[in-house]
Amino acid sequence: MRKFFICIMLLICCFSFSALAKEKKQVEEKNILSPSAVITVDEMEQRLSETESSEDLLYVKLKDAEVEIYRDMGKSRSLRKQLILSLPNTEMLRLYTTNKAVYEQMSKMLLDYESDNANFDGYKIITDVDKPRKLENGTQIYRFWFMKIRREKASRRGVHFPIGIGIGIGGGHHHHHGPWIGVGW
Repeated sequence: MRKFFICIMLLICCFSFSALAKEKKQVEEKNILSPSAVITVDEMEQRLSETESSEDLLYVKLKDAEVEIYRDMGKSRSLRKQLILSLPNTEMLRLYTTNKAVYEQMSKMLLDYESDNANFDGYKIITDVDKPRKLENGTQIYRFWFMKIRREKASRRGVHFPIGIGIGIGGGHHHHHGPWIGVGW
C-alpha cells in the first residue's frame, strides 16, 4: 500500500510540474508578445529616423494614432506567427522597420500565408508591400501592411447556375420592397 501511495504522489508531482511548466511557457509567450512600448505616430517617425538598421524592431500602426513596438521579430518565425495571430482582425495594420532582415522575413511570411490561403480562425491574410522610404541620413524605412479578413462561410457560397430566374414577394434580402422578378447569369 505504501508503494502505491508513493507512486500516486510521484504521478501528482509530475503532472504538477508539467502544468507549472506549461503555464510558465504561456506567461513567457504573452510577455514576449507584449509590445515593448506603445507610442504615437509622431514618436514612431522620430524613432525610425534615429534607429540603426541593425536594430530588430517592428513598428505596428494600429488605428490612426497608436503604434506598438515589438522586438526580436527577425529572430523567431514562431514569434512572428504569434504576433500575426494576436493582432486585431479586420483592421489594416501597417508595419514599419529599418531592419531589412525583419522586413524580408515578415513580408515573406505574410505573402506565403496569403498565397497559401492560410486559415487563421476563420480569417485569411491579404498583404502588400510599399516602396521603402529613404531618409536624408540614408536610412531606409521598409513599409508593408496586412489585414485579416473574414472568410466567406461555406453555407453562403451555395450552388451557382449559369442562368437563374427568381420570383419573390415582400421585402428582405438585397433591399427589395414588394414583388420582384430577377434574371441573372
